[in-house]
Amino acid sequence: MTAIARQLYSVRRGVVEHWPLLTALACWPLLITGRLSLEALARAQLPVLSVVTLLATALGWVTLRELVPRGVTRHPAWAELELGIPLVTAAYVLLAMSGGLRSPLHPLVYALLSFTWIVHRTRAGIAAVLVSACLLEATLAARSGDAVAWRLAAWHTVLLGFFAAGNRLVLGSLTRRLRNDHARRVDDELSRMRQEAKDFRLIASQLPPQSRARRRADEELRMVHAAVENIHEQVFHSLELLRTALGLHSAVLLWCDGTDAAKHGRGLPSLVIKEVASAAELLAETPSLASAGVLASVLAEPKPLRLHALGGRRLPPYYRGPEPVTDLCAVPLLEGHGLRGILCADRIGDRPFGDDEQRVLERAASHLLRVVEHERVFNAVERGKYEQEQFYRASELLNSALTLEDVYQKTFAAVRSIAPYDLAVLTGVRGERQRVLAADATSEGEAEPWQQLSARLLAGGAGLELDDANSLVAMALKNRHYMPPGAELVDPDTVVWTASTRLRGAKSVLVLPLAHGDEVLGTLTLAATRGHVFGEAVREMLRVIGHQVGVSLQNARMYQQMEERATTDGLTGLTNHRAFQERLTQLHALAERTEQKYSIILTDIDHFKSINDTYGHPVGDQVLRKVAAILAGRARKVDIVARYGGEEFVLVLPDTDALGAESFANRLREEVAQTPMASDHGSFSVTISMGIAEYARDGRERHELIERADQALYWCKEHGRNRVHRCSAG
Repeated sequence: MTAIARQLYSVRRGVVEHWPLLTALACWPLLITGRLSLEALARAQLPVLSVVTLLATALGWVTLRELVPRGVTRHPAWAELELGIPLVTAAYVLLAMSGGLRSPLHPLVYALLSFTWIVHRTRAGIAAVLVSACLLEATLAARSGDAVAWRLAAWHTVLLGFFAAGNRLVLGSLTRRLRNDHARRVDDELSRMRQEAKDFRLIASQLPPQSRARRRADEELRMVHAAVENIHEQVFHSLELLRTALGLHSAVLLWCDGTDAAKHGRGLPSLVIKEVASAAELLAETPSLASAGVLASVLAEPKPLRLHALGGRRLPPYYRGPEPVTDLCAVPLLEGHGLRGILCADRIGDRPFGDDEQRVLERAASHLLRVVEHERVFNAVERGKYEQEQFYRASELLNSALTLEDVYQKTFAAVRSIAPYDLAVLTGVRGERQRVLAADATSEGEAEPWQQLSARLLAGGAGLELDDANSLVAMALKNRHYMPPGAELVDPDTVVWTASTRLRGAKSVLVLPLAHGDEVLGTLTLAATRGHVFGEAVREMLRVIGHQVGVSLQNARMYQQMEERATTDGLTGLTNHRAFQERLTQLHALAERTEQKYSIILTDIDHFKSINDTYGHPVGDQVLRKVAAILAGRARKVDIVARYGGEEFVLVLPDTDALGAESFANRLREEVAQTPMASDHGSFSVTISMGIAEYARDGRERHELIERADQALYWCKEHGRNRVHRCSAG
């Protein structure tokens, strides 16, 4: 009953969710039988009136749902089917009521097809509308029942195909062109914004391109964009205030482009219009000015310039045509001893600038510089805050790592949050040898070479000889300082680890030594295909992160050692009794869920007390170690081998019945008996006895199985020792 109720609920829910589509499909039988006609609608026949009303309601519902999304995630193809099929069905219902295939409303189908190509994005939605139109064309032809109607339907279908193909070509090319234009405008705007940020020294260089650090780049981009917009707003208001207060024709802020003039073979830097407050109509169309014009003397020698009686002949360079400008006052914006820009003010009507007005313009120029400097400081603080937050998160991430594998993965995550890389390699050092511990390569850019190099380093990670004292890793270990000093790989043939593992595709490389106190534990090598990735500030943060990685590695090793001490028997190296009970509990719980069998072998060294009495306790300890080594060496990885106490050992064999355990135990017994034991009184041999119990044949509880195995072991001792006995054997 529960299954039937669930099926009924699923059906009811599907009908409620997709009732507009079901309503449209319900109209198709009426179209086929010819019951949908204008006469039937005029006579108010209940079935026809109900279907038409439901179809109109469905169209209104799906249209409203598309216009006002409800926040419910729906598959795009389903959403388009629920919109497209009711629309095309409604169109053919109108055709059926207005003359069928010869209806004057037939162009509505072509308009609907165009609408589909514009609105729908999935091929399934477009194909559903086209196929539905073709099927409904055939339906109307079948209802007419004459050859002329079939020919007309075939002709309509051909026209639909041509119309669909034409829309595909035209609208597809138009969409691509619009997307390309939009992308170009976005790129141009981003480039302009980046250039302005560089001009205002909000950033030292271009923002990093899209990479694994895209989130960081996006946040910095938004921050810089807000700073640039704020500067423009404040500068414009200042210029507009100057224009009103001094009665100016134009107030213009020009900025030096910041490039080295020598690179372009010019003696003077070029000027760029940053902001304008003007009543003029013939201002320059582009921000970049072709020449400095009358302002060349200010560029050559940054001093205030006043010109009178220009008479419209010697115009400032920010005009592209004749303007009735008669007077000009240009004030340099000096930052230290460098010229950052020029504040220009001009008038019409032969009104020369006086000394007081020049001083006002000089104070305004100083104010504009302070506006830029305040935004620069604020931007630097915000960037520093962001970097410190990332640094704190990276440190917090490393502090939470316990195991060595955890340290490796969290090291890569921490470094990735600070600096984008294409390859990261962690190595550990023991004496004069280094071993690759872990590697991480991106899947962007030149992915294949990095992935191959990463795999090759890991494959050879058992021990790479530091045979080249001039390798970057060797020098970083020796000097305990990151290498190379500038984090730029000038020579592509530079040896990083060994002569066979070079980074020829990298432009930025940083090798960080990982130290803990006076001990150097290894190195962290980062490589990127782009240059200037690891700047000075980033290097300092990574250097601190390197120290934390060293501490985390040491802590993880100590944690591993403590865990081994807590779970390992100190004499034999096997699992101790407490850890054995924990592992057996887990295995037993799994067996109870899956009904998977397993066997327990309880083992005892025969006459072990006499061995201690005859040869001494050191020899007895040696016997325990050798027997333990044989048991552990022949066991599978999934098996549990533990020292149960004293001279007793226990083995747990998952997915093994008692018969299989007996065969395995006899092989162990024979090998132990054939292994010579050394002592000062000569070699001797030992034997073992073994009792076996199987889950669930011999018991369903852990303690019950161990008791059954112990009873089987006691049977061996009573019957001569050096033998194996199954509890179920009787």
